[in-house]
Amino acid sequence: MHQIDCTGKVFTKKDLIHANNAAIREKRNRQLREDFLEGLPEDINFPICLALDWHNKGEIRVQIIFDAKGTTGFLDMSKKRYDYLPIATKNDEGQVILEYLNGKPYPDDREYTEEVVRKVVRDKNFRRKVLSAYENQCAMCEIYDFSSLVAAHIYPAHLCGDDSVNNGICLCSTHDTAYESGIICISPIGEIINHSGSIKVLNTTIRFPKNKKDYPSPERLRQRFDISMSKRQD
Repeated sequence: MHQIDCTGKVFTKKDLIHANNAAIREKRNRQLREDFLEGLPEDINFPICLALDWHNKGEIRVQIIFDAKGTTGFLDMSKKRYDYLPIATKNDEGQVILEYLNGKPYPDDREYTEEVVRKVVRDKNFRRKVLSAYENQCAMCEIYDFSSLVAAHIYPAHLCGDDSVNNGICLCSTHDTAYESGIICISPIGEIINHSGSIKVLNTTIRFPKNKKDYPSPERLRQRFDISMSKRQD
């Protein structure tokens, strides 16, 4: 297997296994299959193509590239652990150099455990209210299967304290994943911006709720849009 051409934040195989083991111990939402990680080559660095810091206070969700074909996966980790990851640069000879700017989190191959902090007071009826506002249909497609629908927060509730319908949008699982990863963005006026050719979105704008009082907040859309676009430019 060829080396993946990358610079910026990366995982070595050892770093990746340590981070995944921590995600399993700490019961974080996104983990990777242990057998998949064990089968990865030892001499390749795995770049982070996207890092989102809005899921929980102090938590980062990263999207990792595993091979030259562009196979990716998501992993949740603490911001502290993320900061410890090495940065890959190339010298004048084109050799990849790894720099651990903050040192290594396990210098003697010892691990540490971090507590996942979740202090956001959530509205237990948030999903029901959001799905009802969108008449149990994805805002980006025709799917109306209740079990496949997600009440996605537009902007993280723990950052703004907004757990209202106006900070939510009804999406199917496919479009929720794409929206969460930044592959699909929504502008402050509801325009759908699709950065992927493999995910189909037939509409140019989201389908708004029937009741205007349930419309997504333009301010929350703008906050999410600004973050998503800045991440893509990094």
